[in-house]
Amino acid sequence: MTQAIHGSFTVERLYDATPARVFKAFADPETKARWFRGPAGWEEMRREIDFRPGGDEIAQGRFPNGMETLFISRYHEIVPDARIVHAYDMHVGGVFISVSLATIEFTPKEGKTLLRFTEQGVFLDGDKSANDHRREGTQYILEQIAAIVEG
Repeated sequence: MTQAIHGSFTVERLYDATPARVFKAFADPETKARWFRGPAGWEEMRREIDFRPGGDEIAQGRFPNGMETLFISRYHEIVPDARIVHAYDMHVGGVFISVSLATIEFTPKEGKTLLRFTEQGVFLDGDKSANDHRREGTQYILEQIAAIVEG
């Protein structure tokens, strides 16, 4: 058995858009499908979003080498245009690798939106760098939102 590694991080991103527009990128299933996905070559296999407190989200895909990813989330709190709290499991290659609690806050700032994403996780594979990798992945996907909300 591997050691469970705990980690947390906060990433901030300022968008040139209103909180309502940035929030919609998370709330609207079609909009979210445009940015919440794997990198080039990743093929979507399944996507379900029930965006409400108690609702679930599932995103499953496959890389060209055949390795699959599975994201399973449950929404706990949704405050329109202000905050989303959800917990999610992550599976890679059929292995359950982590459980995380994520809080996403949308704050108006000088006509723009400051998004603050805070994640607390337990990484079950013993990888001491997993928290850093998750932070980098989060920064990547938050950049993908910019093209949608600022365009």
